[in-house]
Amino acid sequence: MTYIESPLKTIEKFIPSWRYTQPDRLSQEIISAFNETHRKPDEYKFKFKENRLVDFPTETEINIDTSTYLGKKDDELLGVLTYWVSENSSGTALWISPAYDSAYPCNKITMYRIEETSSSEKSTFNVTILFDTPKENTLEIAANLNPVFADVRDPEVLRNKLFVVDEKFGLSNLLELIGIEAQGSDTAPSRKIVHQFIDLIRSGVRPRFIAEEMQKNGLIGEFSVSCGGSTSLLESNSLTLNLTGLEDKYGSLSFTCPKCGAVNTRPFGQLISNCQHCGGDVRC
Repeated sequence: MTYIESPLKTIEKFIPSWRYTQPDRLSQEIISAFNETHRKPDEYKFKFKENRLVDFPTETEINIDTSTYLGKKDDELLGVLTYWVSENSSGTALWISPAYDSAYPCNKITMYRIEETSSSEKSTFNVTILFDTPKENTLEIAANLNPVFADVRDPEVLRNKLFVVDEKFGLSNLLELIGIEAQGSDTAPSRKIVHQFIDLIRSGVRPRFIAEEMQKNGLIGEFSVSCGGSTSLLESNSLTLNLTGLEDKYGSLSFTCPKCGAVNTRPFGQLISNCQHCGGDVRC
């Protein structure tokens, strides 16, 4: 049975790790939270640098936790996407990510468009849309893109597949493909309000208070985000929302307790001795 976590609760869980995120990246995280919880197209970019895709504003490497099934599949897709970008100077492709019980509460589709600058550097302009339909609907979408998938019955087949489409394929085509009507442009969060919450998050105020204030100010909508339902999804195993690359000299700031399986987020530059959830010994 799928557990759909409230967006308020999910964002509350993100906030402890956001405190150590670079301001430019944190601004994108807040805007992504707004877009996903309001079911608005979420735009962001990757940069192709030294044969790798990295976060555009910070050039942070995209690190995916491959210890989980979803992480492995996302990492496989990242490999395919990286190769496609390396071999082409232009082009458009789609990734279809079906809903997954207790992890991804809704379907998701991302459009990647290769852009080449005057200095011959490449980047990808990306648009992710979440949509609340049965996960089998993703197979219908795939079959519309490629008839080969007409006889496929398991949506999981799609999780590591990249669909190359016509270069003229745009946002209106994407919305039409998944059966969503283009909506008027609601007011996006202002730079001022985003920076207010960046300061509040980095100040160390209780995550619950910050999440409630974000909701009051319209930054958190009514819909679940793509990484809700399970605390293990707070690790960096998604190609959309949680690309923070949070590490220090000791390694990743997030780790799983070997006893209870819950994810802990430690302070930057500090180690912790006990699990924040069950109290078990987590010292190496």
